[in-house]
Amino acid sequence: MYKLLENIRAGRVSHGLMGKGGPNLVQHLASAGHEFVIVDMMHSNVDWTELSHMAWKARAEGLYPLVRLPANPWGSGAAVPDRRFSVDAERAFGSGAEGLIWSIASVEEARVMAHMGRDSHQGAPVTSAQELQAATEHSSNTRLLLPLIESIGALEALEEILDIDGISGVFIGCTDLAEVMGHPLDYLHPQVLAAVERACKSAKARGKIVLANTGYAFPSIEGQVEHAKALKKCGVNMLMLQTVEFNLFMIAKSISDGVRAA
Repeated sequence: MYKLLENIRAGRVSHGLMGKGGPNLVQHLASAGHEFVIVDMMHSNVDWTELSHMAWKARAEGLYPLVRLPANPWGSGAAVPDRRFSVDAERAFGSGAEGLIWSIASVEEARVMAHMGRDSHQGAPVTSAQELQAATEHSSNTRLLLPLIESIGALEALEEILDIDGISGVFIGCTDLAEVMGHPLDYLHPQVLAAVERACKSAKARGKIVLANTGYAFPSIEGQVEHAKALKKCGVNMLMLQTVEFNLFMIAKSISDGVRAA
């Protein structure tokens, strides 16, 4: 049993980070007390082999492995539902991922993935009806399907998305959502926080969860913590404390600035 799933069922808040590659970082996140890692395939050069290394390492450490699949919910192509999502989902499960995140522009792009929560593929051989049943039960009890809400189309369809059977909840992408709402990098703007609160209330009413991320406008550890507290106050169940790479940038810049000033 993953600690993340235990926390969700007990109503406790969990935290983790997103990483753009590197199996070694998984050990550090687990040792630091995080409950999940999100492998980013949307804004990185992570391929399926590297995803597999990171996901299976996370499993071994008891860290719940999610993957953010490639997507683009903005611009002129946003009106066309992306059927690639379910294909990539199969590859992700075969690579060891347990949870899926995909950025959507419409309710259709959430609905096309709803059945994946019961998918039996896990990247391991299934040689009997009993093993198939066990794999299906594992998926039903373990999978988290969290469509990423960071476009106006997805935000407008929020309740309809949460109503879909098989969808576990939503991921509120604070950075891009704030931008498309007309408040770039202003994560604490009343309208942005209201959107997060709306998602949390709607999800809770349906027995579902909300994941949200801290933002780039808080370039210090203290700033990240304060934003996390604001999200927690809104009712967020899973806190993504920015990316590993951004946190490294903050630390490296702080050290560099301190050395130059010495």
